[in-house]
Amino acid sequence: MYFLAKTFLMFSIVGHLTSIKITWENDVSFNTNETDFERMPNWLLIFPGTKWCGAGNISNNDNDLGEFSDTDKCCRTHDFCDDFIEGYQTKHNLTNPSFYTRLNCKCDKEFYKCLKSVNSKPSMQIGHIYFTALGTQCFKKEYPVVKCINFTYLPRKKCVKYEYNTCKEKVYQWFDVPNF
Repeated sequence: MYFLAKTFLMFSIVGHLTSIKITWENDVSFNTNETDFERMPNWLLIFPGTKWCGAGNISNNDNDLGEFSDTDKCCRTHDFCDDFIEGYQTKHNLTNPSFYTRLNCKCDKEFYKCLKSVNSKPSMQIGHIYFTALGTQCFKKEYPVVKCINFTYLPRKKCVKYEYNTCKEKVYQWFDVPNF
């Protein structure tokens, strides 16, 4: 049985300093005969029209993409990042204090560029959610940060330019992801 569901998604992300609300509408077709109800909780956390964009994925295999396939390819590549730190875990002498996985900055940078190059409504929405609204951090090996020399304040305070101590050896550190 096919039916068209008008999906009204509202993402409310509440940070320590701010509350952000991003709202949009998408038309999504569902085939209830093919829906795997055991995976429904994951399905609810995936951006409509994709299988890889969100918490986990709902694909049947690595080549299974959603309606917005170009955007989905960006998310799939991001999901396959080989350098990550899962929530509350330690790697590279860094402990991830968040419940979600954080990635190496090179993976987030590629994700950013990919979503921008797709330049579709879904890719822009996903970019704004991940980079601007969530405002997570990534990690990389860099000269030690001395201080932040340039901030952005909307929707929350983030460092956009750092001063480094180039006299010391590079170490792994957390960095704010850029706004989208």
